[in-house]
Amino acid sequence: MGGSSDLRRIVSRRLAPLVADLEEHVFRYGYFRTLTGTLASLGTVGLLGQVLGLAWLRVTFATAAACLFVLVSALSFAGTQRLRGKLKHIEELLHTYADQTHSPSPLSVREWRQEVTVEENGDAHCRRDLVLDAAANGTLRYVSVNLVYYGTTRLTNRDRRKVRCHAYHAGEDDVDQRTRADGTSVWTFTADGKPKLDIYIHLGTVVQAGDLITVEWDWPGYSADLMNGTAPESFDVLFTKEVGKFEHRVVFRNVRSPAAFKVRNQNAQNLQRHRIGQDIVVEFSAEAPEMGDRMGFIADYSQS
Repeated sequence: MGGSSDLRRIVSRRLAPLVADLEEHVFRYGYFRTLTGTLASLGTVGLLGQVLGLAWLRVTFATAAACLFVLVSALSFAGTQRLRGKLKHIEELLHTYADQTHSPSPLSVREWRQEVTVEENGDAHCRRDLVLDAAANGTLRYVSVNLVYYGTTRLTNRDRRKVRCHAYHAGEDDVDQRTRADGTSVWTFTADGKPKLDIYIHLGTVVQAGDLITVEWDWPGYSADLMNGTAPESFDVLFTKEVGKFEHRVVFRNVRSPAAFKVRNQNAQNLQRHRIGQDIVVEFSAEAPEMGDRMGFIADYSQS
């Protein structure tokens, strides 16, 4: 009996990561697209087995089809369980914060730093660091951040599912010991209709001086319109709360025609542009920026 239990535990431990990876793949690329691709592959194997008269190919086809049925069932179950767990977690967080939405002592940001790396194909990786001032204990705290999509290509639901975002929380004296932070997200739109991903990082009741909040995005195709020359793109910031100082840095990777890459200032202070190898780096910064004052630049890469 004990051996059977150990066997089930081992099988479960081995299969869980595989099912999780498959579930993530289906979530990002779509159920029907994944199923169609799998069926097409199985159909090709089965057809080759019939045409060539290879028994082992026919056996492979039958085995793979059976495995597909099992995996689809597992993914359906795992997906349902994951969604239920996620919804329950979000509800608990929101209900906990509901009674303390209005705080007499708002959270203060000492430093705001962001670096965006735009690859040659338009994929973007963004990292934002927030260094916080101390806040009174006993009050639930959260910080909200967002990233706006300025591309001209319509952002589909599948495109949105491909965006990955992670948040971390670390102390001033142990920044290398950061832990994952609880976060919730929602897609909204800016005043001019641009898609925006809002992230809420829940900090709990203890915020110490120098606490570091890090948010990282991986956004496929975020700047594709810019890098393929279709349209210019804005890179800007707008603060709705007091910030001690900020730094914003954008790295454009492997720009093949530097002379064709234009940067126009849009109310940014200390705007600098320089080259590092084949990359173009644009950065700007300020101390105590005005709230509600948009600052940044417009990049244009026309190779025609």
